[in-house]
Amino acid sequence: MPELAMAALVPGMPHMLAADAAPSWARLRDATRRTGDRLRAAGVETLVMVSTQWFTVLGHQVQTDPHLVGEHCDENWYGYDYGRQRYDITVDTELAFGWADAIDARGLQSRKTRYECFPVDNGTVTAMNLLDPEHRFRLALVSCNLYAGVDAMRVLGKAAAAAASQLGRRIGVVAVSGLSSGLIQQWISPGEDRIADDHEAWDRRMLDLVISRKHDDVLELREEYARAAQVDSQLRVYPFLAGTGVDTLESCELLEYGPIWGTGAAVVNWQ
Repeated sequence: MPELAMAALVPGMPHMLAADAAPSWARLRDATRRTGDRLRAAGVETLVMVSTQWFTVLGHQVQTDPHLVGEHCDENWYGYDYGRQRYDITVDTELAFGWADAIDARGLQSRKTRYECFPVDNGTVTAMNLLDPEHRFRLALVSCNLYAGVDAMRVLGKAAAAAASQLGRRIGVVAVSGLSSGLIQQWISPGEDRIADDHEAWDRRMLDLVISRKHDDVLELREEYARAAQVDSQLRVYPFLAGTGVDTLESCELLEYGPIWGTGAAVVNWQ
């Protein structure tokens, strides 16, 4: 059995959990839950994850606390029913330490992170609560360095795959990221949510390339896309995914695309 069983791109905005959800929020929520079902069906043992909402500026932090449990209070949406989330996450520490060592061996600098009351980011919490509501998976989690280029993000992905291979671990790779990030700068009702026309055109153009498995074209257009549509973390997660080996998986499917408070969000599965 190959170490990489499946990969996915999922949003990290908590609006998907709203009781009074916009139609797009509900569809994205359901697509993320379907992704979790597929990961379980694929026999995944550990989720290897990068979330753009756990961002760092020095090195690449790897979470090594065996058990992350608590409540996250969102700094923007705390007044809503989706503004507070409980989380209960088991970390695959053996893979995490191996991943950190593999990062160092490839010339980057890792930092093994473990301290009490670590502030788990909203993207990780949201994704894990939708993908894994029964807490079956273990997690290996790396930060998203704001200054990391394409090559560094690809190396992070390769290091994760190498560490999993060495342990014989069957993994699913999950990138938690939005697409265009033109947040609506006022309070709206869910039914008023929409993406700016030019941003949506760019999102769909890039998603078409992703689904067509045109990896080189996605990477070539990434910077222009980032400038034109204020893309979440300049789509740094894509070279990370490429480094883990998504191009070796047989299919790529867009499950859902739509707005979350003006931003573009998508659920993509590689199987």
